[in-house]
Amino acid sequence: MYTETPFSLWRKTFIRSHEPPALAGDPPSQQHSSTRDGSNHQRNRHSKGMIRSDSPEVVEQLFKTTSNGIKLEPQPTDDPSDPLNWHLDKKLATLAVISLAALAGGAVGLCNQFSTNVQAKIYHKTPFELSYSLSAAVAGLATGPIVWLPLANYIGKTSVLFWTQLASLACVAWSSAMTGPHNYIPFVLSKWLGATFASASFCLGGGIVIEIFYLHQRGRAFATYTACFILGAASGGTLSGFIVETQPWPVEFYWIIPLLGISAILIFLFLDDSTYDRTGVVGIVTRRTPGLIAKERVATLLPGHRILSEGYKRQRNRFYDSALIAIQPITLFAGAFVCITFGWSVPVQNLIGIFLQMPKEHGGYGFSPLQVSCFSFISWISVISAEVYGILLNDRVPLAVAKRRGIWRPEFRLYPLLLVPLAIVPCSLGLFGAALQEGLSYWAVAFSFFGINFADAVLLPVVLNYLSEGFGRKFAGEVFVVVNLYRFLLGALVPFFFTGWTNAIGISWTFGTMAFLSLVGFACTGVLWVYGDRLRGMTAERLKGEQGEDGDRVVVGRRSNDDEEEVKGIDVHVGKK
Repeated sequence: MYTETPFSLWRKTFIRSHEPPALAGDPPSQQHSSTRDGSNHQRNRHSKGMIRSDSPEVVEQLFKTTSNGIKLEPQPTDDPSDPLNWHLDKKLATLAVISLAALAGGAVGLCNQFSTNVQAKIYHKTPFELSYSLSAAVAGLATGPIVWLPLANYIGKTSVLFWTQLASLACVAWSSAMTGPHNYIPFVLSKWLGATFASASFCLGGGIVIEIFYLHQRGRAFATYTACFILGAASGGTLSGFIVETQPWPVEFYWIIPLLGISAILIFLFLDDSTYDRTGVVGIVTRRTPGLIAKERVATLLPGHRILSEGYKRQRNRFYDSALIAIQPITLFAGAFVCITFGWSVPVQNLIGIFLQMPKEHGGYGFSPLQVSCFSFISWISVISAEVYGILLNDRVPLAVAKRRGIWRPEFRLYPLLLVPLAIVPCSLGLFGAALQEGLSYWAVAFSFFGINFADAVLLPVVLNYLSEGFGRKFAGEVFVVVNLYRFLLGALVPFFFTGWTNAIGISWTFGTMAFLSLVGFACTGVLWVYGDRLRGMTAERLKGEQGEDGDRVVVGRRSNDDEEEVKGIDVHVGKK
């Protein structure tokens, strides 16, 4: 009997929404007449923007849809090199490669999460001082994308991903060699630099998702991609505890080196650059050369070969665009939400190992590194649960709302945030603080730890998707840079004032305050939910160059002779007037 694998089930979630496109307005007998090869260019005569007039009284707008009536956004071109026209299997392979790169990059930052007590004795530092190495890694993850985005827009995302994976590998090897009592500062520097290189796998992969998937597929794709990055951070901590229990602490870095190497090899062999100019203004320099795979790989990956014909002025403007996006109204509200919610999860991740391993007489739980590692499997369960949540709801809920409302708004992406995460985040933070203060069972800590990780894994892809659609595909890379900075801004600073904060009001009220402040973050999301379209209208004119999908009717369904709809401001009547 045939048994479906987890991969086949995951792939099946994309198949229904990736069927060969039909043309809205075609008779049912003519819809989907092409073969089911995953191609998105059914008939050349059905190009974007084409108008068919059968008589002076009949006017019809032609656009491509899936078989279940979902309009393809953006509309694919008839160019086979258009990433939207890639075969579904190639798209999923691309998603798998960048997700593996994100997983490896996430593991770099927290690979010594549960060895701080052991390293503290070697460096003659306190465990809290060793946690600064984790904060340095967080700072690298936050600031690195500022460098990688302009570089990727010049030489291509694939090239930057390949070389940063190799550079991160070298930094991990450097960290493992810092075993002397006077190597504390070099160790912190190696952690910061390694995470800086690893951040490219997060900020650039998201742009690839935007470029190869349609609007109605991005929710699932983002959920998969971001879950791998967060799972990488969780796996780094888990494996570090298992290793430190039986091996010298430098061994905890050894498994990441081959993982980064495998990721770099897969990028080299299989990751095509997804850059595609739909305006005809920027210009693509490097094109795929049929039959010359080696030459194409050299042109894609080696320095000195540009992907876009962008000059220095355009690259300089990208820094300005990122800064401008960071202060737009919708970014300030979404950024405040991300900053607050993730700001409190970072100290939980950094300090959970310290509290669990602290002796019971000092208010801890007396866990060994091995027990802490077993405990950290909760992170894996929470991330996998968040992945299932995202696959089930991140596309279905917004599309259901769009079908009910008639048109698409980016704010529909935020609806899944106001279901489960709104209740879980404050309750989990409050329970976590109470458990540490009152010495509650470690099951209380486990439950709260699950809730915090689950909510964070759910929130990130939704916010990224919302802002990417709010500003348009043109600024997807800048959006990832800004969100990444907001995400780690507070988290990188908390460890430096956490001790004084807890000494002043106690551990219970510290996390209780975090719980109340998280409600402020969700209030920002509520503002976007209600007033998002007005706030987007206040966006700077420089950032309004691309209309995007806002206002489109993305759920079309089968048309009857009496259907009437509005598509991008054009009244479309099917049938005689």
